[in-house]
Amino acid sequence: MELQRPLAVCLAALTAFPAIAQTTNEDETVELGTLVLESATRTETPVDETTRSVSVIDRETVQEQRRVDNTIGDILSKQVPGFSQSTEANSDFGQTLRGRTFLTLIDGVPQSTPLRDGRRSLNSIGAEAIEQIEIIRGGTAMYGFGATGGLVNIITKRPEDGAFNLEVGTGLSFSTQHVDDSLTWETSLNVSGRTGKLDYVFSGSFLQRGGRFDADGDRIPADPVGAQGGIADSDTSNLMLKLGYQLTEDQRLEVSTLYYNMEQDSNFAGISFAGDPDTDTKTPAVRGNFNPVNPGTENRNISLKYSNEDLLGSSVDLQFYHADIDIVYSKFPGFSQTRIGSEKLGARLTVDTPVTLGASEFNVIWGFDYLHDETRQTATDGPNTSPFLEQDAYAGFVQVNAPIGDIGKISGGMRHEIIDVDVSDFNRADGSFVPGGTLEFEETLFNISGTLYLTDRTDIYAGFSQGFTVADIGRSITDNTFATVSQASSEAQKTDNYEIGLRTKQNRWDGTIAMFFNESDNGATFDQNLNIVKQPEQIWGVEATLDVYATDTLTLGGTFTWMAGEVDLDGDGSFEEDLPSTRIAPAKITAYADYAPNDKWRARLQALYSADRNVNSTQFGGTSDIDDYLVFDLYGEIYDIAGGTVELGVDNIFNNEYTPVINQAYDSSFAYARAPGRTVSIGYTRRF
Repeated sequence: MELQRPLAVCLAALTAFPAIAQTTNEDETVELGTLVLESATRTETPVDETTRSVSVIDRETVQEQRRVDNTIGDILSKQVPGFSQSTEANSDFGQTLRGRTFLTLIDGVPQSTPLRDGRRSLNSIGAEAIEQIEIIRGGTAMYGFGATGGLVNIITKRPEDGAFNLEVGTGLSFSTQHVDDSLTWETSLNVSGRTGKLDYVFSGSFLQRGGRFDADGDRIPADPVGAQGGIADSDTSNLMLKLGYQLTEDQRLEVSTLYYNMEQDSNFAGISFAGDPDTDTKTPAVRGNFNPVNPGTENRNISLKYSNEDLLGSSVDLQFYHADIDIVYSKFPGFSQTRIGSEKLGARLTVDTPVTLGASEFNVIWGFDYLHDETRQTATDGPNTSPFLEQDAYAGFVQVNAPIGDIGKISGGMRHEIIDVDVSDFNRADGSFVPGGTLEFEETLFNISGTLYLTDRTDIYAGFSQGFTVADIGRSITDNTFATVSQASSEAQKTDNYEIGLRTKQNRWDGTIAMFFNESDNGATFDQNLNIVKQPEQIWGVEATLDVYATDTLTLGGTFTWMAGEVDLDGDGSFEEDLPSTRIAPAKITAYADYAPNDKWRARLQALYSADRNVNSTQFGGTSDIDDYLVFDLYGEIYDIAGGTVELGVDNIFNNEYTPVINQAYDSSFAYARAPGRTVSIGYTRRF
């Protein structure tokens, strides 16, 4: 199936949506709650007032999607334009935002490990604990420290009104091909409330997964992408506690802590097969366990926040945090099993100062960030061949948000980053000794964006933003034949991001469309020997969303993403090859129909189409063409059953057999696993 046919069908359907909406009363307006974004400007801003491309996934959507999707990466791939297709695994390697890596925060605490990129940032919290996910599409200088492709800010649950609120839930899921061996069950408990000046939230969940099976009923290897990490045969615990105290009318103190632990203990592993993968072959799962230590992810966060809404006329937010992340990878036969540990200590200060100059009123947002990061990659069953990395990073920033009369608004500012990385002495895998040293980086990043109100319902926005990251400096030092560590000072990456977009909110429908372009002189990919390579690159694409409130009971919508990218292999200014499919995903179309006829039940049918991609690349992940696939999911809720809600989810309803994009991009016999076949989940939740 080629892209043209399903694309034409989807575009025809999307084109028809406004016509459907116009058959209703033009004076009838659908009132929606105002979503508030905390990430774009580091202060609370309504989504429709931002000057950037943003997406917000609310609590209801997260909770319903977890019934048909297993990880945060799955949810984002089906909900957010510009976000790559899911890896169907525990790793987000191969998942990019507009073709680049992104910074992940949980309540403002960074989860990414840019010194040695572990690619587990999306899978370091349970969905049950999430209130909202905010995504800034495109590099952002407001946060820095790695946000070259954008920002994913995960916000944990907030306290509800009332002295005591209790919610308990349980559920199970299974493959329709192998019910017993695939059986997965979970249980959750959420408690929250407010009493006097104190408020609190506790969320706890436990998930025990069975095996995973493809559409043919064949067991999928426990690690479907070789050594990047799988989720089959695993136990996951997630605990979150948040306490807040209203010191005065304007002052608040909040402490939150998160513990997440996912551990895989499987008796099945994947083995390479003879020959090259094709449409009739797949990596088999065989009995055995190569791992000296069980793979998984352990994440511990603690954060202390102080806010004052009126300190000498300014609003002040101050945060201190500590994060400790430990990632254990699956062992690949013939190599040592490795693990990455990253311990972070940091602080953020954000001050929002209103300013009046004559008849002009605007806001100046300014502050300071500090991040101390200690990262080490070690082997569980062999010699260590990577250095110990210790980073101190400082950044000051200032941002001005100003209205332009009644016709629009403008936002612009700068951020200055200073990053020092101490690198220990180490021996490479070939036995060569590399003396340590200190790398020093200093960059000033600029951004400017603006919105023009074309009508009271439609506006156009455009912007420029820069991002900066040390871009897996640990891998660069280990792979490349630098005689001294100081030679790696050229390995950092700075990106320039441009975008222009249009958004509209009509009586019965709303939509967005955006075009983007980003470029870097030092983009990171891998050669065929899996050595990291830094080369000039450029990426461009188009994103669109559409939601139609066809009737009071039926909502239709979808998203569209297309992007392309090229790399300059020899630095002569000519871009000779495509970027590989580990960076640039095929075109993606999502669609949904949500039907809620009454207060007793509702249902949602959704689809994701991933197109073909023909690749011209000699880099790893770029030597094979990508085949298309189409997947449908179904979600339903039945209310007031024994005082609670019954949830039903069916992932891959039609049991379609397909291979995820990342597995096709690997084009390797050890990582050519299929995606899961039809999976049914049933859950029950009750509030007290």
